[in-house]
Amino acid sequence: MGNYFKASDFDIFNIDGLDERMGAIRKQIQPVFQHLGDAYIDYVNDYTKFDGSFHIAQHRRRTTNAPESTWSAIGGNNRGYKKYPHIQVGINEKNIFMFLSLIDNPKHEKTMGDYLLNHRSLWKNLDDDYFVSGDHTRPDIQEAEEDTIEKTLKRLINVKKGEFMLGRVLTPSSEELKDNAMQKKFFKDTLNGLLPMYKELLDLYQKEEMI
Repeated sequence: MGNYFKASDFDIFNIDGLDERMGAIRKQIQPVFQHLGDAYIDYVNDYTKFDGSFHIAQHRRRTTNAPESTWSAIGGNNRGYKKYPHIQVGINEKNIFMFLSLIDNPKHEKTMGDYLLNHRSLWKNLDDDYFVSGDHTRPDIQEAEEDTIEKTLKRLINVKKGEFMLGRVLTPSSEELKDNAMQKKFFKDTLNGLLPMYKELLDLYQKEEMI
């Protein structure tokens, strides 16, 4: 299959032990992340006119518990990405995902949340296969209906642990996991759907940094 995801990748989350699971993640998952990062980092930066970096989560702070998800990120700078809006590609026991992400209390999160609430045209007419999450540590997602997005954004603004992730997912039964061309199209189409929103948040973020 080359450097793309496959259905058997979900089995990684059945592996017990931190070292054992991380070994499988490094062998099977991180090369896929690297392939996608190499494929899209320049494309994203050309679109946003922001010199974003590519990161792969290493989970180095873990000492006992194996990670329940793992991910990569396009965005931020070479020192990190979580304080910035970013595009995240990852996998947990239920989904492979590409999400526009505001997680772990990024800088200017209330300003960005308010902006999205006041510019609903950015997300009001998404395709039916978009999903939203309010917690990057859990695999639970909801269909990206207008009221669900609104509630998630308000929680981002008002609750310290509030987060906002929006995008599309693949499940173990997705046909894209059997066909590289279909999977490549899935990620490119998803990225193109998220880029207008991402660029506006990045522009807003940079304006706030100048104040």
